[in-house]
Amino acid sequence: MWWRYVFFRPFFARVARSGKYRLVVTGTENVPRYGPFIVVSNHQSSIDVVAVALALKPALTHTHMWPWAKRGIEKGQEGFLGRMLWKTFGVIPVDREEGNAEEVIRRSLDCLRKGEIVLVFPEGTRSGRKQLGWFRYGVANLARAAPAPILPLAVYRREEDGGVQVNIGKPFFMPPRRALLETLESVESRAEERVSQQIDALRQWSEHVDRDRKGMRMIARIIDLIVDFVDRQEMSFDRFCRMAESEDNEFIRDRVFELLPHGWEKAAVPPQEAEKRPRAENGAGEQGV
Repeated sequence: MWWRYVFFRPFFARVARSGKYRLVVTGTENVPRYGPFIVVSNHQSSIDVVAVALALKPALTHTHMWPWAKRGIEKGQEGFLGRMLWKTFGVIPVDREEGNAEEVIRRSLDCLRKGEIVLVFPEGTRSGRKQLGWFRYGVANLARAAPAPILPLAVYRREEDGGVQVNIGKPFFMPPRRALLETLESVESRAEERVSQQIDALRQWSEHVDRDRKGMRMIARIIDLIVDFVDRQEMSFDRFCRMAESEDNEFIRDRVFELLPHGWEKAAVPPQEAEKRPRAENGAGEQGV
């Protein structure tokens, strides 16, 4: 699939520089030159994935980027442009109706194990003007499962000329987990504790690895070892895919919010969604991608 993006990139770049879009990118010095890493961005329009891809050009010369995308795009829910971008980039499909969260996480980990890039728009849909929507839990679960750098981006239309602005922040890692989940059966609880401690230790190690080709290959190898380690534990992969804590989404959302201009606000989490979220003190709740 990626050869299609490479083929169309000059066309995308020419359109992005046109008077209609006037793409400007800041923070390109923060982009790792090699995968694996996770890109997290807000979502304002159907062209965001193109703007993000052009902004990440230093990393995408030889590396495939896999966006998460709702399956309805393939069926035409976002029109011809949405279907074209689906075919151009190749995606990790998210099916909220069928609930394929475990499959999405596993496919994302497979991409990261290969040293590739995963792009997530955690809002799951386009948000209102000057508003950063609430984040669905899939990105936090992926971030907890993989000790890979997370690169925050903000995409928006500039007030002064209406052009597209992409601000790239500094890569970061998730902090250590604060709580163990106490409501699990004892065997699975012990397995989760082992996995959690292993990932946190490797994540702290990964923070100090150079972002050159050798260092990023080492991180990819570590993700490979973690997945193999989980498969050998007395713990379901589904449980492994739902290890995020209640504070994790806001931690990630704050990193994106910092890149947005003055005057933006964060949307509140709808009550019905807040009830589904895990609680750090007991780990209860269902999470979706």
